[in-house]
Amino acid sequence: MAHRFTVNSTIQGVSIDEFKRLASDTALHEAVCRRIPGEKLEIIESKIQGDTYTLRRAYNLDVKIPDIAKKLIKDAFRLKRTDITNLEALTSTIELGANLPLHANCERSVTGDDLQIHITLNWQVKIKVPLIAGMLEKHAEGEIRKFSDLEIQIVEDELKKNCSA
Repeated sequence: MAHRFTVNSTIQGVSIDEFKRLASDTALHEAVCRRIPGEKLEIIESKIQGDTYTLRRAYNLDVKIPDIAKKLIKDAFRLKRTDITNLEALTSTIELGANLPLHANCERSVTGDDLQIHITLNWQVKIKVPLIAGMLEKHAEGEIRKFSDLEIQIVEDELKKNCSA
């Protein structure tokens, strides 16, 4: 059974119409990617076809372990992420893959009005390690929540920079 959790966030001062306009530009998504803590970011695909935006990227997570350990395990924390977004409905599916026995996916939706937008991330995490999977899934939830919150802060900053431009 997979572990499920939800992340909710509201961004004030950005209308749903402004968000929809800005989200239809690949530059915004790529700017957010470049600001997420990690190493060796590789944007594999970033394209809009009709109402569908596809963003595939890979990067090494910025995990808190000693530098010598990072050198020894090299790309063990390399994350591969695919976001497929319906730009009209403002819904997305997110798939995370890693060089670890982890499978995580998310259904993202953005709603709002003239004053704010609301982001909902419904995550599902499955770790394939016998006996301790539940404990590792709870730890993964903490890390995903931390990175989701950070990403939403970066999105808010990028949106507000672009709204005033």
